Amino acid sequence: MHNLYSSPMTSATATITASRRDPLAMAACPERTLMADVARGSADAFEELHRRHSRAVLMQARKLCASRELAEEVAQEAFISLWRSAHRYRPSTAGVSAWLSSIVRNRAIDAWRRASARPVEVEAVEDGPGQLRGAAGAEPAVDDRTLMLSLIAELPMAQRQAVFLAYFGDMTHAEIAELADTPLGTIKGRIRLGVEKLRYGLEETAPVAAAVA
Repeated sequence: MHNLYSSPMTSATATITASRRDPLAMAACPERTLMADVARGSADAFEELHRRHSRAVLMQARKLCASRELAEEVAQEAFISLWRSAHRYRPSTAGVSAWLSSIVRNRAIDAWRRASARPVEVEAVEDGPGQLRGAAGAEPAVDDRTLMLSLIAELPMAQRQAVFLAYFGDMTHAEIAELADTPLGTIKGRIRLGVEKLRYGLEETAPVAAAVA
């Protein structure tokens, strides 16, 4: 599969022809203008939007996908959607960043349903372990992230998904429910049960870690 992140142009846009513009002028161009230019077939405008948003799009995809490869596929599909749907963009409704974020989420949902993909890694929500530790009401004596991920991996699949996305994916309960196509009350219950099991795991681990130290 062609990797969007090795080249900003995809096969879907390789045949686009447009007059070249001054890179400095493009860098200073408002995004609503760039989107209008993309809608008219400007490869330069597309490349400038890709330059501005590719990192954020990939990071969001990494939070929602089971592997970097799948995340890159989702991110690529998001930019292809931007190219194909630029004429539908309405700046009065949302900024380009928010619009792209919505596209990424939709593509990730499609990927979950298409390949039964589930998240097992995240780019990095630095305070995720601390938030989860606080929710569990326990204080581990070893590295937060390593311990938390180890304990989460032992949870039942449904609880693991919900807890991981809530504390490492930095998603709200409503967002998780939408992504998993599951009732909000069910998601809240999974997180509550998962966190309770983690609390017991932390309580059992702390004495062992203290003895080793």
